[in-house]
Amino acid sequence: MYEKDEMSYTTTEPVLGSDRFGWDKLQVSQWYSPYEAFGANPATTHLIGIHCTAYYENYYTIHIIPCNDNILCPWGRTSLYFLKIEIPPSVLEQVALESGFMAEGHIQLERKFHLKDSKLLQLGLWMLEELQNGGRKGKIYSDSLSNMLMIHLLQHYSVVTPLDSNSKTLANQEIFQVIQYMRESLDAEIPLTELASMANMSLSHFIRIFKQQTGYTPHTYLIRLRIERSKFLIRSGKVGLKEIAALAGFADQGHFTRLFKRETGLTPKLYAYQVSSKTSDAGFRLE
Repeated sequence: MYEKDEMSYTTTEPVLGSDRFGWDKLQVSQWYSPYEAFGANPATTHLIGIHCTAYYENYYTIHIIPCNDNILCPWGRTSLYFLKIEIPPSVLEQVALESGFMAEGHIQLERKFHLKDSKLLQLGLWMLEELQNGGRKGKIYSDSLSNMLMIHLLQHYSVVTPLDSNSKTLANQEIFQVIQYMRESLDAEIPLTELASMANMSLSHFIRIFKQQTGYTPHTYLIRLRIERSKFLIRSGKVGLKEIAALAGFADQGHFTRLFKRETGLTPKLYAYQVSSKTSDAGFRLE
């Protein structure tokens, strides 16, 4: 097995990605190999990796890596493709609530290596097919695939852990709503006191519960959301870096550059150059 921080990465961009098609329940991306698919930090999402080494039906393996777990990659080195599926914990818990898998508590995915699951494979291949077709079947279809995959995970690879006695009254919906608000308000100032008030908690209790559910403090989680938004805007090639800094909620371009490099190991300009070198449309504005 190979620790991710011991691997060398040859690219930072997938072959295909669902973000360009507006998938908002989960993100799916295709890579040439698993060694290219992971960043240097523990993921803020649950990860599903589907690795095909030869014919799809006969030679594949699946890993399930829960949010914030160390990423180990005991993959074979020969690869036809590697499919990476990223599921935000808040979205999985929302599906669990709506589907009746959980009344209260937290959903914990089980860590699985070298899993053989034909249904999970088929759902992944349908998602890959939709990426290859340019998202032709639309949002209703992609949402349906996303929901089926998450329900399958909930049925077969999850457990519900109870809330502790100090947070019995906390509804997972409250943290989910806070995260949704954060996503929708990245270009604005978001005081922690406002988020705590939205969740009907004291500030200290909110920070503790938020970290318990996501693995990060609200401030760190917000920074990572802003980095992901800025990466999406860079990949779109339609907005300059100065405008991206403002749209993603950074104080100024210098602040944006410092945090982006801290999280990704690259400056925004270098990241944009790497993206533009992998697309026929090199119209990135780097001013």
